[in-house]
Amino acid sequence: MDFIGEKCVACGEIFKDGDDIVVCPECGSPHHRACYKAQNKCANSALHGTDESWHSSAETAQEEAAAEKKFIICSSCHFPNSVDAESCVRCGADLTSEGADGEDAETEAPFGVPRPYLGFNPDEDMGGSPLRDVADFVRTNTIYYIPIFKRMKDTGRSISFNLISFVFPPVYFANRRMWFWAMLSLIVTVLLSMPLAVSYLIADGLGNSYSIFPAEIIQKIYDNRHVLSALVDVCNVADMLMRVIFCLFGNKLYFRFVLKSLRRLRAHSEGELRREEIFAAGGVRILNSLLVVVMSLALTFVAMYGAYLLLGFIL
Repeated sequence: MDFIGEKCVACGEIFKDGDDIVVCPECGSPHHRACYKAQNKCANSALHGTDESWHSSAETAQEEAAAEKKFIICSSCHFPNSVDAESCVRCGADLTSEGADGEDAETEAPFGVPRPYLGFNPDEDMGGSPLRDVADFVRTNTIYYIPIFKRMKDTGRSISFNLISFVFPPVYFANRRMWFWAMLSLIVTVLLSMPLAVSYLIADGLGNSYSIFPAEIIQKIYDNRHVLSALVDVCNVADMLMRVIFCLFGNKLYFRFVLKSLRRLRAHSEGELRREEIFAAGGVRILNSLLVVVMSLALTFVAMYGAYLLLGFIL
């Protein structure tokens, strides 16, 4: 073995061409002959009687590099495997070949998952667009959406759980730039809340001489309050049903919106679709959420006044 460039374990000086070098027969540690004679023993005697031995600087560097790696990315399916794995746990591909890519801590995302494609193949077709483009369009919270979209594509299932689209569907859809569903859910939500809002106004208007609504309409609706109460119950059930539907199918609607948006971008793109174009069209927009809240308040006022007059006319 060539020890030129290695260090003497006794004095720490680098061996040069022409140095008289002796090697410990037990652990393989190299010494200057003079250093070995001066100590009359191996400077690495602590290794004697153990399974360890001296390693060259190149071997040490390789071990340190391997220790720093958190996982090995399979070159076939891009799934992250432990650094000591010999084959991919997902597809069984050989990880000892040169095609397996090692990832270090700098490319590690929260929960030990490689980013941004979570170990999935970025070139996999998700329904007309590669997974890479889908992830770039989603941008935020890909750790939640990409596995769900992948499962939907692989199994054909449309149901998943989305809490935000249950609590306030218009805000969720507007934040994700899905304006059709944002406006539809907003209008339905406001209309279904009208009977309850009118019942509150009736209670407030009774005996209030400063009410902006005619007293005869208030009295007429109050006299038929059992009808209004039944309507409130029906609308509450319908509102809950709508929220459950959006909760279970909100992610599917978003997945379809992502694919449709990517197809539209690709149709209008000159040449290959750039990531900058995808980033600009996708992601979230908090301003949309604030806008839909303002629209909700305005629409509620208009619809409430209209429902008030309509109920008074019908009853």
